[in-house]
Amino acid sequence: MSMLFQGEVRMFPGATHRVTLTRGRPIAAEVIDTSEKTDTWLVPGFVDQHIHGAFDIDIMDADPATMTELADRLAHEGYEAFFPTTITAPFDQVRAAVEALPDHPLIEGFHLEGPFISPDYPGAQPPEYILDPPTVPSEWDWVFDHPKLKKITLAPERPGALELIGRLSKRGVTVSMGHSNATYDEALAGFSAGAWSVTHTFNAMRPFHHREPGLVGLALSDSNLAPELIYDRHHVSLGAAKALTRSTNTVAVSDASRAARIPDGPVTMWGHPCTVKNGTVRLDSNGALAGSTALLSDVFENLWVDIGPQEAIDACCLRPRASFLSQGRIINRDVTTWLLVEGGRVVDRLVLD
Repeated sequence: MSMLFQGEVRMFPGATHRVTLTRGRPIAAEVIDTSEKTDTWLVPGFVDQHIHGAFDIDIMDADPATMTELADRLAHEGYEAFFPTTITAPFDQVRAAVEALPDHPLIEGFHLEGPFISPDYPGAQPPEYILDPPTVPSEWDWVFDHPKLKKITLAPERPGALELIGRLSKRGVTVSMGHSNATYDEALAGFSAGAWSVTHTFNAMRPFHHREPGLVGLALSDSNLAPELIYDRHHVSLGAAKALTRSTNTVAVSDASRAARIPDGPVTMWGHPCTVKNGTVRLDSNGALAGSTALLSDVFENLWVDIGPQEAIDACCLRPRASFLSQGRIINRDVTTWLLVEGGRVVDRLVLD
């Protein structure tokens, strides 16, 4: 079954066309006089590689029915695919979260964030469960070998990390460096071992210094990396976002938590008392950000307005797909969700099956 759409839209990234959409592919039927520009664009659905939950749903304690609800509600936000993302937790809790993932067309696999991170930069991750990567057979092999594992965040400077990076990257898992105190040389060693992403760049990592740029310096200087960016206007300033997007193949993520799309007030996040207020969720203990209240639709609109339509489309819709296509293992289907966008805001959703 196919749905058809006909109208005047701006195809990414080219001129204005009259478009017929059929079987998941846009067909430019006629180029319109570009002096009559339209602010309506047709773009592929959002792909979020880093999301912990939303709508008061947390991936770590959701059952299959609740995860299906989450996926269905994200679809109405313009999502076409996402990676449910775990947190630093005991193995049994991580396994239970993975086993609860339903067979849903939006769920392309999962992202293991932690527990193999730096205790110096845990962010909102529970520090008591941080581990060094195992160097001998362990229960974590169940996760490492799981066919749905698509991405992992770890700190490359930890003992055993380079071996794990090599093991996972060889089988097609995207290894992302984050929650890390790595020096530039340690980050470069991680890249050389097979890591090619940086998790929520600038956040939960050694700060940039002109004599020791650390992981941030590698993210800013190597165009072979695909660093994550949470552009909710709270995690990263506009200046820093511009520096990253101008020098790299940035992949936008939400890092959304259960606090996304819930009213302001108290909420418990991964055992931490937190408060949702003014578009953020923060730890009550120290005021640190605890994930995001933004979804990728919000990040898309922010990028559109602050940096430009092309970066918004590239970072939220195209690069998340291309980064996996280049590895030959995921998002390898026709686009099944197309979004009509006006001024950076999704005004309609076209779904083909």
